[in-house]
Amino acid sequence: MSYKWFSRRRFAIRPGSPAMIILTLLLFLQVSGAARSAFAGPIEIQSIQIVPSETTVGRHPDITGSIKATRELAQGKTLVITVIAVVVRPDRVMKSWTWKDVRMQAGDIRSIAIPKEFEMKLAGTYKVDLNVYSRDMMPLHRLSKTFVAVDPAHPSAIIPTPAESIPSSKEAPVRGAGSTAEYRSFGLGLYANALNSSIGATMLLWPSKHVGVQASYTVGSFTIAEGRILARYPLSSGISPYAGIGYLDVTTERQVENIGIKASFQDSALSGVLGVEVPLGTRIIGSVELSGASIDLKKEVTIEGLTGTASVKYSPVTIGISIVYYMF
Repeated sequence: MSYKWFSRRRFAIRPGSPAMIILTLLLFLQVSGAARSAFAGPIEIQSIQIVPSETTVGRHPDITGSIKATRELAQGKTLVITVIAVVVRPDRVMKSWTWKDVRMQAGDIRSIAIPKEFEMKLAGTYKVDLNVYSRDMMPLHRLSKTFVAVDPAHPSAIIPTPAESIPSSKEAPVRGAGSTAEYRSFGLGLYANALNSSIGATMLLWPSKHVGVQASYTVGSFTIAEGRILARYPLSSGISPYAGIGYLDVTTERQVENIGIKASFQDSALSGVLGVEVPLGTRIIGSVELSGASIDLKKEVTIEGLTGTASVKYSPVTIGISIVYYMF
């Protein structure tokens, strides 16, 4: 070949195995489908009773939730559920409690009394969320209601009174006070990069409920090492949207077409991510995310004294899927 032809030639290198892309996309569909189907179940939150519905600052109302096992639950079958109650103050600060291993059969009604363990120092509207999950933390039902706290020092401030709901008289109370919700802080798991065909391990550390760090290392068509700083917003339903920034390093070794030699390619760049965490069990969390980075895998290749530019295609925007087991 002539030098002129070789120096202007741009060698295109095919991306990795399509089978890995298909596998990771199937995993994505499975996780998404599980999350959607989890919201249908044989449990119904009938009502949330708040007495009084308008109180004064410093005085807690009595809050009771009514949960019923519907006829969809097979006769004689016992369903073990977890109940999570959340009170959101006017300043958006949340307090939560958890009741585990609540056993119900078809037709059973349970009464959940929310402890008076949250601050009532602010005037305004308080929101009560009641959430029911299966034993493996799949969402079954949710109901919300609000109540109002007024400041006696400012009686002119009139706030609308929410409607009352009254539970059935056949309710059986759930014994024992709920425990404050635990937020898992350290987990290890699997991570797959769907469009760039790599899979490997990931580690998550959450020093606080809202801020954490993530490190991952995947191999396949590309070897990718990435570190991130994440911010998330846990919702009372258990789902947590998150966003973050990071830095990743990408390397690969490919056979350059037309000249028959192998070459190594490497590039690093800042990355960004938007995603959502979905509970798949008491300690297992799945996540689906959209991430992006500007990676340019090019290299000058020389053979027999002739030089040209070879490149590897790397998708700048990709889908990431992870399943993490939280140890504590």
